[in-house]
Amino acid sequence: MDDLGRPWKTDKLRREAHKLMATTGVRKVRPYDARHACLSWMANNGVPDTMVSAWAGHSDLGFTKRTYVHPDPQSLRAGSEKLAELLG
Repeated sequence: MDDLGRPWKTDKLRREAHKLMATTGVRKVRPYDARHACLSWMANNGVPDTMVSAWAGHSDLGFTKRTYVHPDPQSLRAGSEKLAELLG
């Protein structure tokens, strides 16, 4: 928020985040990418979809699932093994 309590515009937020990253020695990433990585990690590591959606500020749970739930190699392998059991 600025001095008058108004939310920062996205370019100001990005510049401030990059300054903070430089000060703390954290690798510079776009805040959008950090958000996406964090929400995807949550979605793929057992955090209930409704909670991921709430963290993201989404009202449409389907949008959250389509955007942040990505199959990982372990999940794909488990699915392949189950399919092999069925067909074997």
